[in-house]
Formats: sequence, C-alpha cells, structure tokens
Amino acid sequence: MGVIETFQEAHKTSWYRGVGNSTYGLSPSIFRHTKKKSIEQIQEMENELASVFEQRSPPFVAQTFDGEWEQMFFMQHYGIPTRLLDWTESPFIALYFALSSCDRTNAGKPKNDAAFWMLDPAAWNRGALKDISYDGGILNPNREQVKSYSPKGDLAERKNLPVMIYGTHNSPRIVAQRGMFSLFGKSVDPMEKSYKGGGFDAGVLQQVIIPKADRDNIATSLFRKGISDSTIYPDLHGLSLELKRSFGFTQ
Repeated sequence: MGVIETFQEAHKTSWYRGVGNSTYGLSPSIFRHTKKKSIEQIQEMENELASVFEQRSPPFVAQTFDGEWEQMFFMQHYGIPTRLLDWTESPFIALYFALSSCDRTNAGKPKNDAAFWMLDPAAWNRGALKDISYDGGILNPNREQVKSYSPKGDLAERKNLPVMIYGTHNSPRIVAQRGMFSLFGKSVDPMEKSYKGGGFDAGVLQQVIIPKADRDNIATSLFRKGISDSTIYPDLHGLSLELKRSFGFTQ
C-alpha cells in the first residue's frame, strides 16, 4: 500500500497491471505468436482473425458491434488475440491477477516471482505522441489521434508506440475489473522497452516485484479485504474459483 500510495501521490491518474511471472513483458497477446513476429505478419493475422470471427461468431453473440473498435474489445474480452493489453484502475484487482495466476511445485509452493506494474496513462500518451505535441489525457477510439491505429488502416501511417485508451464496457467482467487498455501500434517492442528507449517522463511506468515466498500471504490478505474470484468474475466461473480456493485447492 505504501508503494501504491506514493505512486498515486505523484500522478494524477494511475493504472495497474498484475502478471503471475515477473519475467513477462508488457506485450499484447497477438504479439506473442511463436512464429509471426513482424508487424506485417501480425497485421495480416489480425485481419484474418477478425474476418473469421465475423463469419463464425453470430450463433454465439446476441449483440451487434458498432464498428471495428467495439468488435476488437469484445474479442479481447473472450481471449482472442488482439493489439490490446488490459489494465485496471484498481490496484487491488491488478494484485489479484498477479497473485492468482501461479505455477506451483509438487509441494504446492509458488515457482516464480510475480510482478505488479503501475502506469500514468496520460503522461504515457504525452510521451508516445510527442511528435504531434499532444497535451491531453487518456484517449477513446473516436479521437483523431487513434485513427492511424485502426485495424483496417494503412500500416505505413500507423504510429509506432502504444497509446492508452478507454475501452467499451460491453461485458460485466470489464465493468467489474474496471478495465482500461493499451492499444499497440507499429512497434512490436513491449512497453517497458519503449519506455527505456526514452521520450517519457521519469516514473511514468514502474514495476514492483512480488517475491514468490510472499505471494500466498499477500493473496490471503487480499482475499480478506474482499478482493476475491467472485468479485473479479461476477459469474459462475468466479464462484467456482472462489469455492476451490476457499476449500484449499491450489490447481
């Protein structure tokens, strides 16, 4: 809490992301393909994924999508690879994700350190869009500055660095998790590498390592404060996870 409050005091707006392994970088799922690594290959795959989704999803989706961005957010929600990376406004929700995703030894002990990321999204956007002297805050997909990031846009015109955007809250989970997003551009570098490359204010992006020996104790403390599986996933899946955890199941 001390680390979080220090960051909040230094930044008007703060977003958080938790990962179960501290070695994982800040890259969207579509950038993690084992073979397709260039942005040209990724864009081709992105368009093919969207096309197949449009063809095959109607029997399973009751709603219609108001444009390509709303469809992208919906695909992200259901685990289809996109150029979006999830963040949350709640540090407790980010801690939940850092601590609940855990590979364990045969004895049930966590194998890896976890990581907790803190970000000033408005300051990040000012650094990422400094070439156009952007001096605003968090973007939404309808803003002029986001047009070049469109899935159907010209790749040559797309900007390099990711920008921080508000998403469409088109599912109860996104609302419960207070979801926000990084929208990646032409560069396939993870955010931490782009940050180290310069052009950003100091302290805009920070990582906190959670040692594996402390993971379970912090997770128990978090659960006692009301941050549990059923609050993160307000459905039967969340209730199932919470019951398993309550009765001592670790897998």
